[in-house]
Amino acid sequence: MRIFYIHGFGENEGIFNKISPFVPGEKAFLNVWELLGDAPRPGINVLDFADELVQKYIITKNDVVIGHSMGGWIALHIKYLTGCRIVQIASWTDPTRIVSSFKSPGLYLWLVRHGFIFNRFVKWVSISKNYRDKPSIDIYRDAFDRLMQGNKENVINQLRLILMPVPENVAITPDLRIHALADTIVRPPKEPFYEVPGDHFTLYTHPQMVYEPIVAFLVKLAPGENSFKKG
Repeated sequence: MRIFYIHGFGENEGIFNKISPFVPGEKAFLNVWELLGDAPRPGINVLDFADELVQKYIITKNDVVIGHSMGGWIALHIKYLTGCRIVQIASWTDPTRIVSSFKSPGLYLWLVRHGFIFNRFVKWVSISKNYRDKPSIDIYRDAFDRLMQGNKENVINQLRLILMPVPENVAITPDLRIHALADTIVRPPKEPFYEVPGDHFTLYTHPQMVYEPIVAFLVKLAPGENSFKKG
């Protein structure tokens, strides 16, 4: 069984560093920055990108995809295409659960391209409002810095995965949802979920609370595999 990890918006594979050593299985960490590229992709949406990943990595129903935030949104569409099992961490199936409201995606992307969203002032306001003196401040700061300093077209390509509608109704249920009530980026799902302490970055601040339900899920999924009995 292969375990694919997909990070969130502005993050990289390092977001999983504190949980992946405890999750058994053959691991593959996907870097969305590299996979999307720096060239403008105005037609891309999350379903298109999920299909690209399925084809590139030959993802099947026998695999498991673990996604954080945007990565969980991508994972949902991979499940739609393949029937694989997925774990969403601080993610969503309903875009209205995202705290920020994007009534005009085109305008928002224009603002990003011209430096009005990811800049030092917005970073200071966001940290002061949501992360000051919290254990997740460093991981949030790193992600924001990556968005400020990264290629703008790449950042916009990632935002298209979040903002652009897909042509099909993807009515898929994650196999495991893990979420913190104090998440200030994505509201908790209305459906049942495994509650953890912390905020959007619980997998960084409270890793054991996140990897334990994942390991338990994998044990149930493959009870005959000895490797899944070693937490």
